[in-house]
Order: sequence, then C-alpha cells, then structure tokens
Amino acid sequence: MTENYDIRLYREGDEQQILEGFNTVFRKVCGEGYVDREIDFWRWQFEQNPEGHRIMVGVTDDGLIAGHYGGVPCRVRSSHGDSVFVHIVDSFVLEEHRAGLKRPGLFVNIGEVWQQLCRDAGDGTMYGYPVITAQRVGSRFLGYEPIRVVDYLVRDANSGDVDGPAGVDVDAVTEIPMEADALFDEFADGRGCLLARDAKYLHWRYATIPGQPYVMLAARRAGQLVGFVVVRPVHELISGACTIVDWVVPEGDTDAADALVARTTAIAREQNRGRVMVVFAANSPEHASFVARGFSIEPSETVLERRLNHIVQDERFSTQWLHDHWWYTLGDSDLA
Repeated sequence: MTENYDIRLYREGDEQQILEGFNTVFRKVCGEGYVDREIDFWRWQFEQNPEGHRIMVGVTDDGLIAGHYGGVPCRVRSSHGDSVFVHIVDSFVLEEHRAGLKRPGLFVNIGEVWQQLCRDAGDGTMYGYPVITAQRVGSRFLGYEPIRVVDYLVRDANSGDVDGPAGVDVDAVTEIPMEADALFDEFADGRGCLLARDAKYLHWRYATIPGQPYVMLAARRAGQLVGFVVVRPVHELISGACTIVDWVVPEGDTDAADALVARTTAIAREQNRGRVMVVFAANSPEHASFVARGFSIEPSETVLERRLNHIVQDERFSTQWLHDHWWYTLGDSDLA
C-alpha cells in the first residue's frame, strides 16, 4: 500500500483510535484468550503516569491512525545519578500498512521520530520486551540491543512453608505505607541501577491500576516496615502462576523475605495456583536467594521467549553496563 503519513505527537482525542488499533493487532498476535484493552487502562498507563508519556503516531491522509509507538517514562536511581528510562509499550502498525522485514516502513519511521523525542527529553535509555516481529524489525533498523533473555524462577505452590518466621507480621494493604520512601532508600543503597520504587511510583503502578489485579503485602517487625511486596495471584505469563511482581526487601533481612514468600505461597494455594513465580536479574542477590529457597530456573524460551532489549541513548547506560548493574522485576514491564 502506498500512503503518505503524518508522523506526529499524540494529541488529545487520539486515544480511542490508538486503542482500537492496538486491540486489532494484538487480538491476532495473542490469539485465543486475548482480552481487549479498555480505555480506563490506557488513561492510567499514559495520562495518569506521574512522569508523563512519550507517544508518537503515524496518521494517513484521511485521518486513520495506522501506527503507534508508546513509551512509559519511569524515574531511575543509579550509580551514574538519577535518570529516566522509558518503557516501550503498545507499539504497532496495522497489518495493511506494514512494509515487512527487508525494508524500513511505517513502524521504523515512527520509531525513529519517537527516539528523537526521547533524546530531546534527555532520557537515559528506552527498553522493552518486544514480540518477535517487532524484535526483528527493531534490531535491523532501530538499534534494539538485547540485554538478556529473561529466566523465570518457579516453585511448586505446594512446596515451602506458609507460616512465616516468628517476629515478622505480614498484612495485605490497599494503600502504600507511609514509610515506603525510607524502606526504598535502604533497599536501593549500593545497587547499581533500578527504577525508583518510592511511594509516588508504587501508588501509581499498583494502587491505582484499573481492575486491581494485585495484592500488596507489607511486612513489619515490632511495628516497623521491613518489606513491601506486590503479588499478582492469578497470572498466566506461565500457566497456573501466582507471581511476585515487585519486591522491596532490604538485602540480608532473611526473616522478612521468608515471611513474604510464605504469605505469597499461602495466596497461591488459596487461589488454586500450581506455581509461585518471580523474576529478578540473574546476577542479583535475590535471584540466588530464591534458588536457595527451592525455586528452579525456567528459561522463558521454553514457554514464550521474553528478551529484554534497549536502545543505547546515554552511553553511560551501555548494554554491558545494564547487563551487569540493572536490578529489575516483572513490575518494571507490562508483562505483569
């Protein structure tokens, strides 16, 4: 199809067409079981994000939004100083407007303009977990560089204790604890790079999301907050999973960690889920500690490969540096 496109920033009112296009494309990509994205989720993800958004669209002469490149900015703390990473999400081109893999087309044209938007904003890097077609096109034309293939950590939900150690109380909460910022400061100390899991971020990411798919758990010792964990009780990234989506437990507090894992295991059993799952960077202390708790490594390539990619923007955040220093969970992504 020969077409002229106006590649431009998002304008108020574009969201309905963007959402319709996204659902059209991903119904086919995801197949049976796909549930259409609703407008309240779109508004939460983009309009309500306290760090704003990065959105570029490709529009035909007759006003059809034929392609979209979306980004969710998140504040980051790192040994290089504070920055912003942009999570690439919901990017698509309608099937009849695609050019294929051998030459750049609308997806690439929008992506190039979108990248310049991020450069102008001073963002540290742009990252995502693209579907295989976007991975191939992005690697060929847009500078996508793989950081690593994601491994899942999985344990049978009928393994492990559901009674945590004495002295640590774990409660489900509906609001972010007032001590969350201080807990994150302690947790982040000495880590090379991670999203800023302070109260502002946690509130937006987990407390205000439509549908409330998460359970937030606060662990306390003698009344003091010693851990904060987010669980998605029903999660099908792998079949039958109850997933630990986010984790703010200072390294070395084994009792707090054990108590939160025990409560998550209890939730899995209550929901008749067969497995407890979590994702950490493979070189993180949390990854090793969960293996020691009986979690086994299940490469995502055995289910549906998930490859963390980024686009080099600020040379301080090189591919190798991020591989070595970036601490992340599934909560950093749209996979949970």
